[in-house]
Amino acid sequence: MAEEDFLSQEEIDLLLQSLGKEEEEEKEELKYEPFNIDELERISPTRLVKLEQVINRWIASATAELRGMVFNLDTISISDIKTEKISDFVLKIPLPAAIAVLSIEALNGRMYLVLDTRLIYTIISIIFGGPAQPYKVEGKSFTKFEMKIVNNLISILSRHLDVAWRELIREGDIQFVGIEDNPRRLITISRNEIVIVVTLEVEIEGFKGNVYLAIPMKTIEPIKDLLRTAESESGGFRDVILSTLMTTPVILEAVFPLFRMSVGEVLELKEGDFIPLNRKASESVLIKVAGVPFFEGILGESGGHKAVKIKSFSEAVPRGIA
Repeated sequence: MAEEDFLSQEEIDLLLQSLGKEEEEEKEELKYEPFNIDELERISPTRLVKLEQVINRWIASATAELRGMVFNLDTISISDIKTEKISDFVLKIPLPAAIAVLSIEALNGRMYLVLDTRLIYTIISIIFGGPAQPYKVEGKSFTKFEMKIVNNLISILSRHLDVAWRELIREGDIQFVGIEDNPRRLITISRNEIVIVVTLEVEIEGFKGNVYLAIPMKTIEPIKDLLRTAESESGGFRDVILSTLMTTPVILEAVFPLFRMSVGEVLELKEGDFIPLNRKASESVLIKVAGVPFFEGILGESGGHKAVKIKSFSEAVPRGIA
């Protein structure tokens, strides 16, 4: 083998130096950041359409009954729906706490209904004739009377939630177990357990408070596919809407025939004067419903009271009603 086939020491040194540089460049390219598994936990789950339908139906039916208890209740609406660790959720619960523990035996799971303390004291203030604003609580415990009001609120909310759940989900009943006053007792398995937190905003004469519904992911795991399926609003929900409409109060008025009088004649009227009508009592009068012409009727008496007998639909009745 010829001598020129061998590398000189100088060439060997240069080759080794170049190999070292390539290794350094390769190391620089392989830089990475540690993976944070917590970021996965905060990714929003697939939109649970049917769960939102349950919440909307729950709000609609519960609001009507709550107005009988809190007459100046304005609205209840969904403020937010998100997932978070149960440990993070617990830190948001103010003291004294009012946490209703709800059980779904068919799913072997639980839900937690949390009332904002400021909202509770605002409602108590209203019940006693005070303004729609909370008074200072400063960590005090609820009195027996205050707890009675809390129980009434939770009873209404949990009952309507159960009805909405059974009508749409049909997977077990939601049963009220009891009230927990220590938020930390909600952490039963792991601080990293994920819950879906539905935040409802309650508005009363400008004051805004919250109601929270926390649903552990493990509770709805068996029915997650069902919750992703949209259901037509024309089924049972249509019945709920119709039922609500049927109980909505409206004003009926029987309109006497119109006639003209001068300003002078009106000013001359005094107590005891009669205003003659230009139509016979046997002739029909117009009956309006919420200001809309709806029926034709005849004036008369019923059970000793003045009454109007409906004779027919008005010609001006909206199309599709008659």
